[in-house]
Amino acid sequence: MFLKTGRTVLLLVAAAQLLVLLPYSGVAHAQRGDRYNPQWNQDYRDRERDDWQRRERERERESERRHDAKATGVVVGVVGAAVVAGVIAAAAKRERETRERADYCMNRYGNYDRRTDSDRDPDGYTYPCR
Repeated sequence: MFLKTGRTVLLLVAAAQLLVLLPYSGVAHAQRGDRYNPQWNQDYRDRERDDWQRRERERERESERRHDAKATGVVVGVVGAAVVAGVIAAAAKRERETRERADYCMNRYGNYDRRTDSDRDPDGYTYPCR
């Protein structure tokens, strides 16, 4: 008789367990996407958050790279303009000095040759302009 009672109790306990677990056999709230319980399926949300944070960091780095590239471009442009201006100023100064020297030699000696930077004296020899 004890065996029959034990079996009945065991069946009743198993039925009670099934009744308790029966409502949870469907899709969990967190898996449906309504964000009912944030602890359920936390791994999926962690990956989603990590992917978002990674994309944000990449956007920030790209923005910094662009900002640095713009700043570098401005600096290179300013330095390049200064170098070109210096070269032009030096060439203009050299041309002015050459012209002033030619004018000086022409006024002093009269028959000055610019190609050779010399003048011909009445004795027939050529001498460098001093």
